[in-house]
Amino acid sequence: MTLSRSTFLIAMLFLGLWSRTTPATPRWEVWVVDENGHTLKGMTVRLSWRNYSAEKQGHEEDRITDKNGYVVFPARTLKASRSRRAAETADSARAGVHASFGPHASVYAFGQGREGYATTDGPNGQYITDWTGSPPEMQSHIVANVRTNE
Repeated sequence: MTLSRSTFLIAMLFLGLWSRTTPATPRWEVWVVDENGHTLKGMTVRLSWRNYSAEKQGHEEDRITDKNGYVVFPARTLKASRSRRAAETADSARAGVHASFGPHASVYAFGQGREGYATTDGPNGQYITDWTGSPPEMQSHIVANVRTNE
């Protein structure tokens, strides 16, 4: 093997092992209210996140609302090598039309016989808010409705 080829292979190996830090979640402030706009103390708010291009499993963290119906989750980062990101992206691609790529995060509130999601207005109505890497900070107001048995 020539010196230039050896140097190239070592450089490629080094680049594949090189880790990069990227946002995993934003700093996310959440206020939870009932259908009449009254704050809900003691509700569980769950932040769920996963980077489908860098990790195999998702994560969850629960926080409990204060007297103002408020919780805040800190921003998080993820450190993963280029080779790991390539492998996880390829693994995600195997899901075909159901594949997801990159970071995703959402918040959900539940407890006291109520539940609700953070929603975003779209052209065809409201959608569950799905953070996909930006912005670095989010604020959501969740209306937690009484659960109905369907």
